[in-house]
Amino acid sequence: MPDSVPQTIVNWIREQGWQLQHTAPLSGGCVAQVITLSVVAADGQQQQWVLKTGGTGFSAEAAGLQVLADTQALVVPEVLYSDDECLLMEFLAQAPKCADFDEILGEGLARQHQCRSDRFGFGQTTYCGGTAQPNDWQRDGYSFFAEQRLMALGIRCHKAGLLSTGELRQLERVSQKLPELIPEQPPALLHGDLWSGNVTSDANGKPALIDPAVYFGWGEADLAMTLMFGGFSERFYRAYQSVQPLESGWRKRADIYNLYHYLNHLLLFGGGYHSDVQRIVKYY
Repeated sequence: MPDSVPQTIVNWIREQGWQLQHTAPLSGGCVAQVITLSVVAADGQQQQWVLKTGGTGFSAEAAGLQVLADTQALVVPEVLYSDDECLLMEFLAQAPKCADFDEILGEGLARQHQCRSDRFGFGQTTYCGGTAQPNDWQRDGYSFFAEQRLMALGIRCHKAGLLSTGELRQLERVSQKLPELIPEQPPALLHGDLWSGNVTSDANGKPALIDPAVYFGWGEADLAMTLMFGGFSERFYRAYQSVQPLESGWRKRADIYNLYHYLNHLLLFGGGYHSDVQRIVKYY
């Protein structure tokens, strides 16, 4: 049996009546090790599954995937097994994108965002990349984003020598100004790490979401991240707004939300993202 497959997964596969045939590496992840498992049943039925190991937060990712699946808004991989050390999911065979891929994605995300809570957070820590993302429940979205997003990462970057004391104080001033910069929004169910690399297609060519960092937060925050690295068309945004209209000026506010992700990239990947953090903080 391949060393890359934990014994708990080997045992689980046997208990379910499957036999592991072989494994293969799957590209894409930069935090965990990801492989595909080819399995066969006694009746000859064959399936492929995806196994993630070597990272953290797999139980939280499984919980996030389940919450997203429950909305039935967009396709997400079915979770087969999870614990603190690994995550086993169905393999989404990718077909070429269907003609209305962007419209389905935009409308589906809007329906997902219509899944609401009366508080911000998630009740358990999730992970954005390899970074722990605190999600203690809070009634006030401004306090939540200031304390558990911007300042939580700002303090970590400061401790790592990536932000100066003066820059941390500037970040704190921006955090205090959030009620002036961002309109009130209800807590919506977010993917949390919604860049183009975390959107794929399923066997029917329809959009599917992977690698979430789920929490209940401002819907504009999910949309803001779609602007960071490209990959989303105007058809997507029009479709979203046909279901869930946005307040005017949301694109101009994108940098405020994305400041969190730039801080996270600074923490994960180093000084190349310092100028982005500095630019946004100084502007506001």
